[in-house]
Amino acid sequence: MKINQRAILPVALTLGAMCAGFASIVMSAHNEYVWAARLIILSMILDGLDGALARLLKGTSSFGAELDTFVDMTSFGIAPALLAYEACWHHFGVWGKVLAGFMVLSGASRLSRFRIIDPLRGQGGFLGLPITCAGGFVTCIVFVAHSGAVQEWGWTWFSLTQGPVAWCVWIATALMLVLQVSHIRYTKASKHPVVFLAGIALVIALFFNVHLLATVAALAGCAVGVYFAFLSPFLHPPGAKPAPDDQPPEQPATND
Repeated sequence: MKINQRAILPVALTLGAMCAGFASIVMSAHNEYVWAARLIILSMILDGLDGALARLLKGTSSFGAELDTFVDMTSFGIAPALLAYEACWHHFGVWGKVLAGFMVLSGASRLSRFRIIDPLRGQGGFLGLPITCAGGFVTCIVFVAHSGAVQEWGWTWFSLTQGPVAWCVWIATALMLVLQVSHIRYTKASKHPVVFLAGIALVIALFFNVHLLATVAALAGCAVGVYFAFLSPFLHPPGAKPAPDDQPPEQPATND
């Protein structure tokens, strides 16, 4: 298989996103939850950059698009599920295992349907909630719980294993997983430069060792996820679904 030379750099970013997702899984297995969360968000940004760069360099390719699907499943399906299970859900016994399994299966189903029915690979909007939303929400909320800030601030009410906060957070997560395989249409928010630059700023903030800044950034990420999942389809509905005849000759190197 011959790869367009212009696609080499975008594909390298995609592979970097895959490595970040795998590194997150390793960190979760070693109970390094803060670093695991950081690496998932880093993978999310690299995953967004690869497609933007591919279009800029005219280096889009079917290979990049297919590779991106595996990144999405690893970094935003499996990695957040393992992070949440190791950090919180193992306290729930069998229900924690069910929720973790549901997150993986929902992500796999969502990505499989995405590959089959969306000829523009998300450029015209999404059918069902993008996998990055639920994965990012879970990642950011776990980061908040384990960053050390809630302990410094004396937020004894903030717990992801018991109490009303835990119920609200995990019910919202379960609803997001249902929305991933729903027929509700979502706009592609990340194509707007302001949104993407804000995402990069979030990643930078999460890597600071200042608890206040990093935790506020993670809380902002959670709020954006809730808004996008539950309100944006009604407040900012996408346009009409593109016809299959509008399919470009080469698939963009970005996916979900």
